[in-house]
Amino acid sequence: MKSLVETLKDCYSAAPALKANFKEFSGIHEAVNARLEAEGQAPVSAEELRDAFRQINPQTRFEPQFTLNDRTFEAVRTIFAVELPPLSAEQIAAARQEVERILDDKLAPTDDSYYALATIGEALRTDGFDSREWGGRGVKQLLLEVFPEDAAGAVYDTAHSAHHFIYLPSLHPHGVPATPREERERMPIAVPANLDIVDLRRRFEFILTTSVPAPDGWYELVKITPALKARMFDYRSYGFQRLTDLLRAIYGDCLEIEDRGDEDHPNKKFLHLPDDDKLHLLPTELPGADERVREYARRIEERPARSMSDGRMKTALEKLLDFAFFPAPGGRNGLDMAIGHLAAIARPERWYYGRKDPGTHPLLKNFLTLTFERLQYEDSVGKDDPRYESKILVEGRFATFNTGLCDPYNEPIYALFKQNERLSDARPWTFMAFVGSRAMGQFDMTGKFGARLPQAAHYYNSTAELTFDVRRDITVPNLDHYIDHCNRLPFDFLRYFGPQNFDYERPRTREFYEELAEAIKSDPLVLSRMRTQIEGAIDDAKGLLRWNYRRAIPIYYPKAKAISLLLPLMLGNASKPNVALVMSLTPSGDYVATTIYTLGMAYAGARLLCGPENEWLKIGDVFGPIM
Repeated sequence: MKSLVETLKDCYSAAPALKANFKEFSGIHEAVNARLEAEGQAPVSAEELRDAFRQINPQTRFEPQFTLNDRTFEAVRTIFAVELPPLSAEQIAAARQEVERILDDKLAPTDDSYYALATIGEALRTDGFDSREWGGRGVKQLLLEVFPEDAAGAVYDTAHSAHHFIYLPSLHPHGVPATPREERERMPIAVPANLDIVDLRRRFEFILTTSVPAPDGWYELVKITPALKARMFDYRSYGFQRLTDLLRAIYGDCLEIEDRGDEDHPNKKFLHLPDDDKLHLLPTELPGADERVREYARRIEERPARSMSDGRMKTALEKLLDFAFFPAPGGRNGLDMAIGHLAAIARPERWYYGRKDPGTHPLLKNFLTLTFERLQYEDSVGKDDPRYESKILVEGRFATFNTGLCDPYNEPIYALFKQNERLSDARPWTFMAFVGSRAMGQFDMTGKFGARLPQAAHYYNSTAELTFDVRRDITVPNLDHYIDHCNRLPFDFLRYFGPQNFDYERPRTREFYEELAEAIKSDPLVLSRMRTQIEGAIDDAKGLLRWNYRRAIPIYYPKAKAISLLLPLMLGNASKPNVALVMSLTPSGDYVATTIYTLGMAYAGARLLCGPENEWLKIGDVFGPIM
């Protein structure tokens, strides 16, 4: 006759297999008793079953979840966990110091020194602290070992919700408040003299009424600033240091702010927009300023405009990283970790070029960053249209946008963010997860944003833009442009038709291609030979295109915010396309060849619109950079 432990192992499929995959203990109990009955054995009690679990693994924990009709349902958090190695004294001291620093900066306990366990974990993760690096421990287990004198015998606060609070009096002993932060000196308001207050108020109210919930007509102040940041409305750029400064300027004596604080939330303040009978009292110009403010304003106006240190425009990647903080446990790249998660839940697709997977999903990263840039552009263009629905949606403490991808069940995938609580970080949002519209729990999308979730990015106005018109001509205005960008041409082509005395064995850096372009243009014979080859390849491609117009693949060109078409070229002795010509439609109705792309750049641009299914542009054949 089998022992209970052996029977339990046979029934293991009925028990949870993953950490934090909660199942009702009663279901496990019933499955085990059903197996025992089938084998002619007597059923076991719940306590006997718990003892059997502990024989398999002494660290098995059963924690109360909720009570219903006098029945307590319990869940198994972990069953076959690996025994954790003990922490050294140095590790304990280092972990304690780091945890105290983060909690002192981010959290405040209750009056009796209890900390909410869930918020502790969130605060640690947001600051880049990964408890798993300390021997594979979870947050709770690490706290038990790092603060044994505090947590022993008082892990949970029974006066509050069960197992939600941990007792850590040594951080802030009762009656000893944390050291207050120094009040920084506020700079005077330096508002530009020509600022249109009426227009500013109109734009502010449009964002407020479309982004911040107000069921009773009152808008919570703490939710307004994140909504403004998400819609790229920066009141500091107008000289207002705080939101209240802006409100006083645009509403004057009609400003209504109500304090609704209580013991738990003492700083809850709400804004009410002026009623219709007060609209004639709203200010139409800025209030007067004292001499100190005017002097400060003059200094601001005389200061040269700031730009990026290298004078360039921000890339799509930089715009996404300015929008949100991506948590990076253990010093890893937070965005790369998020991209990996997105690749895992999206429909299976090859997100790299070449024959070896680098593990970083470069094509997916390019897709996501350019998608976000397009969404920001669409929101900036449509912000003045009352009928426009934001693509980057903000509701209270949460923000989201449609990634343009779907899961294996064809459900759209959304990027979910929450308000950034890092005091030292100016970015308005913190990344939470990529989720589907049917996600539940803390990732429930409809509970946060309602039934109407944001639409995906849109790149064109008519499908006619996506198709080549064979009645139109193609002009190539400047072949020297392709020579200047010779790093996009096939290297074998450059080596065969380029200058024979050039050192092609050097590392292929930017300087290498700049010097090669100069060498080509300085030799008339070589330049003429290469021009002839490129012109011949374009003529051949034109003939094939008029025979099959589908060879032209549409792509989105981010700099022009427009659709272009790709034409495959075969340079040199290639038997299949090895470079792509980018064509744009001119106002006259003809096409002009604007530049040349590697196949990597071509695929990355075409993938923004859809997964290219074309005879000449296949991911398995794509090599070279995508930017």
